[in-house]
Amino acid sequence: MAVCTKCGVELKGVAKFCTACGSGIENGMHDEKKARVLAGEKKGPKTAVIISMAFAVVVAGWLIYNNTSGARSMDRPLQGQSAREGNKHQQYTPVTAQNGEVKVPLSALTGSAARYFVYTTNGKDIKFFMLRASDGTVRLALDACTACNHAKLGYRQNGETMVCNNCGMSFRSTDVGNISGGCSPIPLKNSQDGKTLTVKAKDLEEGVKYF
Repeated sequence: MAVCTKCGVELKGVAKFCTACGSGIENGMHDEKKARVLAGEKKGPKTAVIISMAFAVVVAGWLIYNNTSGARSMDRPLQGQSAREGNKHQQYTPVTAQNGEVKVPLSALTGSAARYFVYTTNGKDIKFFMLRASDGTVRLALDACTACNHAKLGYRQNGETMVCNNCGMSFRSTDVGNISGGCSPIPLKNSQDGKTLTVKAKDLEEGVKYF
C-alpha cells in the first residue's frame, strides 16, 4: 500500500492527495523516485570502477600465467634437446683388439675428464667410457644401461657425476663400475698395471645387445 512521503499516512486506492496533510501524491512519488535515481547515480561510477579494476586484474593474471607457462613449455624441449645433442656430438676414439684384448693407455685420461671409446665388431659399434673417479681410481663402463639403452643416447659428464642423456639420472664417479642394473652405466671387467687398462674383447662383445 502507498504511503504519503510527507506525513507517512497510508493512502487508499489511487488518491492524488493525502487526506491527512493535503500533499500531492504524484509530486511525492516523483521526489522519491528522483531520490532513488540520484542515489543510483552516486553509486554507479564507483561500482563501475570496481568492476573495471577487477576485470583488469583478471586479464593481467591471465597474461602472466600464459607467458610464464609458455616459457616453461619452451624450456623443457630445449633442455631435452641439449641433453641429446651432448651425446650426439661426443667424440669416440676407435680402438681395436689384439690377441682378444683391447688395451687403453691410462695416460689418455686428463684430470677427471671422461674419455670415450668405440670398439667395432661385425659392423656394430660398442661404445664405452673411462674416467678417473674422485677417489683416484680408474673406472670403465659401457656407454649404455639396461634401462635406457633403447634410446642409444649414452652418458654425459657433469662434474663428478655421469648423467644418463635419456632420463637424466646421475651417478657419482665412484659408483661407476661398481653399481649395475637399472639406469647405471653397465660395468666392464678390466685389469690395470699402472700404465695400461686392459679389457677382453669378448666382454665388450657381450654388450653389443645394448647398442
